[in-house]
Amino acid sequence: MKKNNGSTSMVIISGSCINFDKERNKIVRVIEELQMDLHIKTEYEVYSNGSALGWDFFLIHLNPSLLEEASFIIPKINKQEGDNLEQKFVIWLSKVFKEKKDNYFLKIVDKPYETVSGFRLDPNNYRNDNMLKDLR
Repeated sequence: MKKNNGSTSMVIISGSCINFDKERNKIVRVIEELQMDLHIKTEYEVYSNGSALGWDFFLIHLNPSLLEEASFIIPKINKQEGDNLEQKFVIWLSKVFKEKKDNYFLKIVDKPYETVSGFRLDPNNYRNDNMLKDLR
């Protein structure tokens, strides 16, 4: 496990399983295998986030560059049903764990950029002084 130094924003994935202490090594192994397949080394964190009713909750912090590189190299990620790359990656990662017979429930918690609703237009890109004179 590599520690996040706080200088880069991370994609945060929440998960739940039974007996996280035993399952943590499997999660770390999948992330390290992915990094080896992609030939990159990025920062990540996998740690417990508490437990309730027999379930252990955990968080996975991943560098966004890992997700971007994985989407270029592994075409199955972009074929998943999701609104953005992070959601598609989490769905794909869940399927990878299920193929290994690991029963984890994953969901995206935080994306490293601002969520925007609606359109953001820059008036300088679609209006100039000549157009304004013609409208008068």
